[in-house]
Amino acid sequence: MYALAALVDLDDFVASERARGRSWASAQLDRVERAVRVTAGERASSRPLPPDEWLVLLTGEEPRLLAAEAGLLAERLRERIERESELTATVSLGPPCGSRAAAEREARRTNSYKLVLGGDRVIAAPAGGPAGPGVPPVRIEAALASRVRAGDRVGAADLISAWLDRCARLPGADPQQLRSRLIGQLLFVVDVAATNRLADGRTDWVDACARLPIDDLIAVADIHERSYLRLWLQDALRRLVPAPPERGVLALAERYMAEHFDDPGLRLATVAEAISASPFYISHLFAQERRSTFLRHLTGLRLRHARHLLHTSTLPIDAVAARCGYLSAKALRGVFKRHVGCTPTAYRRAGG
Repeated sequence: MYALAALVDLDDFVASERARGRSWASAQLDRVERAVRVTAGERASSRPLPPDEWLVLLTGEEPRLLAAEAGLLAERLRERIERESELTATVSLGPPCGSRAAAEREARRTNSYKLVLGGDRVIAAPAGGPAGPGVPPVRIEAALASRVRAGDRVGAADLISAWLDRCARLPGADPQQLRSRLIGQLLFVVDVAATNRLADGRTDWVDACARLPIDDLIAVADIHERSYLRLWLQDALRRLVPAPPERGVLALAERYMAEHFDDPGLRLATVAEAISASPFYISHLFAQERRSTFLRHLTGLRLRHARHLLHTSTLPIDAVAARCGYLSAKALRGVFKRHVGCTPTAYRRAGG
């Protein structure tokens, strides 16, 4: 008698629960529980594995027939969950095994490939062992160091997450490889963020690693979903990266904008790159510290200078526009009338 396990794993459940609340999550779990139980029927047994998984077990005498039946059941499980709840699921199939314990273990091994392949699919048991170390698609250490030194935890998390997504698309990528690369980047962050150094200038790793407990690194081995990996990464970076000098970063952004507002191509991304911070973080600081936005601040700088030129010079309107970062007199007139209430010409005639 052979046993084959199908592991039903809800996609992005932890992130969705954080965003939508426990009561919503509980209602969805109830719907999925019913869908799994009805779909498994009498032919297969099922049991929940909190918080967001179910183990469905089939048994049979013929391994090939058992595998074919499990494949059809897995598709029905995935489709029914999507139809009867607001969630999607990944169903991971192990190979036929000689015992139920082995079948469950193999299904979990298959499910680890969700970290590479993504969710909302049926995953069959992978053939072969782990891939070699391979070569990362790009090196991000220089950009990552800039974000860490600026205290930009969100930007650092975004950078590492996007890099891992690219690593996952490489031929032969496997979960163990992704986790190893993640730990390598975290150790790099520890080194950059370390404040205590030994006498010869090297990082005091005993002190530095106190902020990254070994239990946390071990926990990475159980993560099989990139949305949860991102949440874990954000929590880790909160501990590793010193509290951001928020006003310092904002002051750098405002200074750069004050010096370059006359550039028609000035964008949030331009400023972010110039001061080694993420666009999202700069936007967050404008909202939190200034109760404003990047664009509103930039428009204020440009209009302030336009009013000064209109009041103190006889420059034509198109020349005023060019010196304030606008590509044409028409563009300046539109912004000026919307924010000041009159055209630049009328403003000049009224004496400012």
